[in-house]
Parts: sequence; C-alpha cells; structure tokens
Amino acid sequence: MNKEQSKKLHIPFPTGPHATGCMELMTEYSEEGCFTRVFYPTNIPSDQLDKYSDKWVPWIPNEMYLKAFANALRLPYFIFKYVPPLIGQAPYYIPTISDAPISDKEQSYPFIIFSHGYAATRFVCSDFCNTLASYGFIVAAIEHRDKSSPITFYYDSPESAEQNIPTWINHRHFHKTYNSDNYILKNNQLKVRHRECTKLLNTFLDINAGVSVKNVLKSSFDLKQLKSKIDVNKIITSGYSFGGATAMYNACHDCRYKVAIILDGWMFPLKSEPLLNIQQPILFVNTHTFHFPANIRFIRQYFHTKGIRKLYTMKKTTHESPSDTAFIHGHWLDLQMLKKLDAKTALNLQSSLAIQFLNNTIGYPINSDKAQIFIKENSDNLVEDLISYTKKPKQNIGIYPW
Repeated sequence: MNKEQSKKLHIPFPTGPHATGCMELMTEYSEEGCFTRVFYPTNIPSDQLDKYSDKWVPWIPNEMYLKAFANALRLPYFIFKYVPPLIGQAPYYIPTISDAPISDKEQSYPFIIFSHGYAATRFVCSDFCNTLASYGFIVAAIEHRDKSSPITFYYDSPESAEQNIPTWINHRHFHKTYNSDNYILKNNQLKVRHRECTKLLNTFLDINAGVSVKNVLKSSFDLKQLKSKIDVNKIITSGYSFGGATAMYNACHDCRYKVAIILDGWMFPLKSEPLLNIQQPILFVNTHTFHFPANIRFIRQYFHTKGIRKLYTMKKTTHESPSDTAFIHGHWLDLQMLKKLDAKTALNLQSSLAIQFLNNTIGYPINSDKAQIFIKENSDNLVEDLISYTKKPKQNIGIYPW
C-alpha cells in the first residue's frame, strides 16, 4: 500500500471476520429495471482489507449526487462541494473491495434487501450494509426510483450504457406538513418501493437458481458466482427511516422475508394503512431525538403485536446517527443542544444489535460474541424502550433529508 493510498479517508472498517466485496447491478434499459449496490463476504481476512485500498469504493459515486443532496436540503451546492475539502473531509471511501470474488467458505449466505430513506441513496447507510456483509450476509442496498432519492438514473439503451449517458430521475420535494396530499404521495411511493424490492428479490432468486441476468453496468463481477449462494430460508428485509416503513410493508406482503430490521423507522407513509399483519420477528433500533408522538404510537402498536419483537433506543443520537453522514460530516443537520454519542460508536452499536438479533432469530451468524460484547460495553448508551424527545420541532420531517 503506497503512501497516497494509506491516507484515504474512509467510513469505519466493518467489524466482522470477512473483508467484503462490493459490486453494482442494474437490470434492463428502462426505469422499471432494478438498481442496487451489493455487499458480500470474501475469502480475504478482515485484517487484510487495508491492503486493497486501491480498490475501495468511493462513497459518492458521481458529482450529480452531491448536487442532488444540496437540492434536497435546499442548500447552496458550494457548501457541499468546497467546504468538506477545506476541513479535510472529502472524498470518503467505503472499505470494501470493488468486484472482488464472493467467499466460497460456506455453501450459501443469508440475503438482505436494504431500503434507503427519504432523499437518501443506495450508499447513505454503507457502514451498516458493509458490516453485515463482513459477518457473512449478502446485502443488496436498493436505490429506489420512486423520486424519493435525491437523484438516481438508468440507461435507456445499450448505446447509452456503453457511452455512459444516463437518464437522470430527479427528486420530488416533500413539504413540511402532514396533510392528506402528502400522505397519499408517500403511501404511493411506499408501494412503488415495495414493488421494486419484490422485483429485486425475484431477480436475485433467479440468479441464485442459475438464470442468466444481464448487468447493464460495466463490472468484472460474474453474476454466475451467486448461483446457489443465497440461503432462501434466511431472507431479511431492512431499511432506514422511510426505508423502515418499506421494510415493514415488505414483511407484511411477502412471507419470503423471515426477519425485519427497522432503523429509526419513519412511519408516516403507513399511518392510514390497516394494521399490518407481520408474523416475522421485528427489531426496531431507534434514535433519541427523532420520534414524535404519532411515530411512537405507531411503533408501539407493532411492538405489542404477537411475535418476536425487540426495541432499542440509542441515547444521545439523532436521525443522522444510523447513516454514514454523521461520521463523515458530523451532526450538522440536527443542531439541537444535546451532547451526541460518538458517530462511530452509534454505527457499531446498531449493527451489533442487528447481528445479535439475527443470531437469536435465524441462527446466523453462528458467532455473534463480538457484537454481544460491544452491546454490553455500551449498555449505558441503550434503552430498551422508545424515547419521546420534547425539544424536537413539531414539524420536523421536512428538515431531515432521509
């Protein structure tokens, strides 16, 4: 590793025993195709990951995403482009190896579909996805095309893909009110997201069965490596914020999902839906300052339904804490006067809770001792309950980008 590579800024290293690989999959020359970033275990030991820093994946894949984040937050673009480099915060990388071969140490691995939040992307929760992959999960972080992402794209023809001429899909702003029009919009987007997750799951199960699927993107990763690599009895739905509501809806309407993991779920898009009949185990990992009364009432009704239910709140955290952004840029989207939990600790804590829960429910990973030790060491930062933070502004959803 040369001197320049060793200085690469990066989100935290995954804590599991495997170094991870990362590939991107886009199907079809159409907006209706699938688009996802996939993290998976490799044969490379975790302590060797730094030796592959020349193959790490950039956190921001395209400057258009940076412009789109500024638009979604209604902030001048120059703040995103010029301020982080001035204070030594850009560019960031994900410590995962681009297009590395998948591990052959086990016959198959559990499969997770991860849904991002409002005005977020397939890479905003890369630490969570990458860490689960390091414990032996295949994690597909979908990028939704329901206009909830700040921006996304597809290629409309083989020629445009070859020449890298994408068709961009722009963000649709959500106003800071809880009126019926906004609910109808978000509920409709939720159902688009569910259809996208279903199509993505079907696509991966086809690949798992040996069906040939074309990747529109240029990639050296051979999808045939994934044949028989997915344990069809260990499929998990997960998501952050709006993605948490999406994961709840997925679990209700698709029994192929065996567990649901909800990171700081924003339940407004489900508020007028009948009570979802979710039989699968559910883990809720919440933050300290996000949950307003309506959200708390909604989560409580599901926490008290029949089935395995666990709920934790990480103290001194904000709605940014489950994402990579608090680690990269700090808690600058939530300026409340609350001493914040260290961003790296919060990220490790939520992934450790997920690992422990999965071990207890599906029996994988077999060894979750490291996660359990970290949870025990940080028990003072956890509450097994919801916290209503009264200092939060009443109309807060429009403030947060995801």
